Amino acid sequence: SLLWLLYRRSTRCVCVILGFFCFLHWMGSTPQLRLCVFFECPNGFESRAPQTCVYAQNADNLGIQSGTQPLSPLERISGLLPQDALSPEVMQLREQESDKGADIQGSVPNGTQVEVGDEDIVKKSEHEAHSPPVGAEESDTGSVHHREKQVWAALPGERLLTCGELLVAEYRRKKRVEFRKMFQLQTGARLESSWGVILHNDIAGQPAGRFLKTHRGVPIFIRRASLEDYVLCMKRGPAIAYPKDAASMLMMMDVTEGDCVLESGSGSGAMSLFLSKAVGSKGSVLSVEVREDHHRRAVLNYNRWRTSWSLRRGEEWPDNVQFHQADLCTASSLLAGQGFHAVALDLINPHLVLPTVIPHLHPGAVCAVYLAKYEALPFHFLLIN
Repeated sequence: SLLWLLYRRSTRCVCVILGFFCFLHWMGSTPQLRLCVFFECPNGFESRAPQTCVYAQNADNLGIQSGTQPLSPLERISGLLPQDALSPEVMQLREQESDKGADIQGSVPNGTQVEVGDEDIVKKSEHEAHSPPVGAEESDTGSVHHREKQVWAALPGERLLTCGELLVAEYRRKKRVEFRKMFQLQTGARLESSWGVILHNDIAGQPAGRFLKTHRGVPIFIRRASLEDYVLCMKRGPAIAYPKDAASMLMMMDVTEGDCVLESGSGSGAMSLFLSKAVGSKGSVLSVEVREDHHRRAVLNYNRWRTSWSLRRGEEWPDNVQFHQADLCTASSLLAGQGFHAVALDLINPHLVLPTVIPHLHPGAVCAVYLAKYEALPFHFLLIN
């Protein structure tokens, strides 16, 4: 009846808003805030009906304040639900929105009286008692970052990036690697890519595993190169034994620390590095290569990795690999008086060296043969003595 009366008296009355608050009143709400209805008269002047008022369910819960902006969708939906059904996340978001509204229009202290309509009511700001003070969250965040920096500096056994180390730069976008490059950190050099330039001097002195921005503002992830990264990105002559194949061969041969291993076919030095890491400082690796250029490339790659490792760890990589340029078929004198716990053959014709190798293989030991010539597919053969 009230809506019909207002509709007859005014052609542009805000009936929707009035109906909304009438609905809340009929649902058995608690009258905590009195709102007077404003409407426009046909003559263009703004008038007020002093006796036409509606009571909201809970002014604090609905986010309704004197002179506030319209309700947000979150306040509209959550205001229709009981308090027990609201999750802590929703309550926190509503408190943040109420804090923003208070900052924009001016906060009202506790216990002050606000005039709404024809009466003075006391506005209660309970959310201010639960919300942290201004700047507390920022200070907590800053303390967390400060603690992280202290953890970085306090980690033992790790050093800052220095010139001469081998690093890897990566840029990922949408879970895909768009750029990856291995480089040696040098004074005055630059890391160039399609996403910008980073000076090596800006990288030196930083901890590993950080994002550094290029001159175009693109973040590039800088980390130390692992042995797998180095093997895949190092300069090579012949094809290498890839890490997954090398790992399979090491498991087949059961190479452990302290073993003595024979490798025929040094290639680019990939398998030599994996064997060197497996046998450790107590073991040894004898690597034989027939071609001079392959032999030279394997030695250079091996020494380059040892230099980078010493700068990174502060200790020497075990010098446990002996490179020889010789033909294993006719190098019986090279193997004289030696016995091997395992043999790794990476040759085009491995069957030609078996008569020379087998007599020096320990009983029950394994000779692993790596072949990659048939349609570029690797095959592993085990010969147990």
